[in-house]
This record gives sequence, C-alpha cells and structure tokens, in this order.
Amino acid sequence: MSGTPEISVCICTYNGAQRIGEVIAALGAQQAPREAWETIVIDNASNDDTPAVVEAAINRHLPGRGRCVREMKPGLMQARRRATAEARGAAIAFLDDDNIPAPDFVARALEVVRGHPEAGIIGGRVYADWIGEPSALGRAVADFALAICDRGDHPFAYEEVTGGPAGAGMIVRRALMQQIFEDTELADRISGRAGASLISGEDTAIVIRAHQLGYTVRYEPSVVLAHRIPASRTTREYLVRLYEGIGRGQALLRPLFDPKARRPLLALLIAFKDVARWLRGRVAGPSRTLREQFGTLAGEVHDLQQRQLYGRFSQTLREVFR
Repeated sequence: MSGTPEISVCICTYNGAQRIGEVIAALGAQQAPREAWETIVIDNASNDDTPAVVEAAINRHLPGRGRCVREMKPGLMQARRRATAEARGAAIAFLDDDNIPAPDFVARALEVVRGHPEAGIIGGRVYADWIGEPSALGRAVADFALAICDRGDHPFAYEEVTGGPAGAGMIVRRALMQQIFEDTELADRISGRAGASLISGEDTAIVIRAHQLGYTVRYEPSVVLAHRIPASRTTREYLVRLYEGIGRGQALLRPLFDPKARRPLLALLIAFKDVARWLRGRVAGPSRTLREQFGTLAGEVHDLQQRQLYGRFSQTLREVFR
C-alpha cells in the first residue's frame, strides 16, 4: 500500500473464524477509492483458525490492501489501543467481526469525516441481520442491549456527556484515540469484552472522553451497516448475563464523568442507592412505563433491568473494597 489513507477500517476480532470472512468480503466490495482507505484486522488473542481465515480472505478480497496484527492482551479496548497504534488514517472506522458494512459505508464515512472536522466521533445506522429466529424479548431490547441503532433520518450532534452512537461502525478521529490512550491505565480499567466476559462500557468511555475533550459526537444516518446477531444471543439466559455485564460496565465508567464516584465514601452511597432501587424493584415489579412500552414482555424486561442494577451496585462495591 502506498500513500497515506484518510480512513483506517479496523476490525477487532476474538475467535472470529466463522464470521470475519464475510466482513472482509464486504470491504472488498466497497465503492470508495482504494487509495483513500486501508484495512487492519486486530486479532485479539484468538485460539481458533482466525489468523488463517483472515489471511485467506484478505488475499482474495483485499489483495495488497489489508493486514492482520495480533494483540495478545485480551479486551476490546486493548484491541482498539493496538488499532490506534497501527492505523495510518486520520480517522478510524471500528468494525466488529459480525458487522457487515453497506457497499457505500467507506464512501459515506469519508464524506462525513471531511464534512465535519469538529467531530471526534461519528456513528450511523446499525440494522439487525438476525441469524435464526430471535426471541420476542431479544427483539424488544435490541436497541439498548444488542448495538442496534436507528435514530431517524436526520443527522444531529449528541449533547449529553454519555450520548453517542453504537460502537459497531463507530468512526473516531485517530488524534482523539491517541489522547484517550495517554491515560495508560484506561484500557486496563475499562477493558471491554474479553473472551467470554460480557462486561461492556468501552464504547461509552470513548464517547465520554470525546465530549470532555471538546469534540462533537454525531449521528449520521447515511453511514450504514448490518449487525449479524445469532438467535442464541436473544435467549433469556444470555440476556441476563449481558445486562449484568452492562451494569458492571456502568459502574466502571461512572468515575470518568462523576467526581463523587471517585471518592470511596460517596461511591458507597451510590451503591446503596442502587441497592435501594433494586429492592424496590423486587417488591413493586415492572413500572407502568414498562408495561405501556413492552406490554406482555414488561415482566421479563423488568427482570433484565434488575440484573443490570445488581451488576452495577455489586461492581461499585467491588471497586470500593478493592
């Protein structure tokens, strides 16, 4: 590859041998000028055939335009840290190994990056591409829990400090990622999913830092990808684990934007408030709002939210007494 690309498309994968070939094939079909972008696969300590599958797929679909780098320290934030170090583009488009970009994904990404130099993060529409028949509960919570994102037809800038797009397909200025990783312990504190762990929060950590550093964070619906989701991720058992992981991630994130959470006694008070909410929820059951929004599924969604609360207060207590 010659010249300096504008965008580095970075696919972070762990044991993605069965999935990642489709992602690379979709990148091979992109309509953007070849010289404007590059592809880097970050193999996050896989122990399956991922390296061989990636090499074969790159040779077939992106000959001379892609490479694979192995990062042995587990965790999605560690993979993104390595991607930031390896990328040559001024912006990085992060894909997971189950994200299928639309044929104009890179072309649209180039347009919005060029058109919004003030934006540190840009995210677009993420549709669900179900593998098998999802459960009704999985469909109901997909926007919140399964990285599905459709916030309408009009672009806008997020205003809240935690407001931002789904991590799938998130486009981030490399300079912003470099600033974020100047905190050398961040990727260890908020490592994201590692192996079978479902603790999350890494996407929101990047969003919070972008707001704090003065960047805008945008939703651009012209940037589109599909998130391939197996029906097994919509079972009640999986969603219970996922919601607990979301709660634990929220507890790890809070000190980034809430000074009270950095003080042990006040963090303890925050945990006790969540315990009180959890106890009230056990007694009261689903709220009127949940019943109106989810109908017959309200009880199951309530149980998931209770598990999220449990994950949040138990992780906060763990951090206080660490």
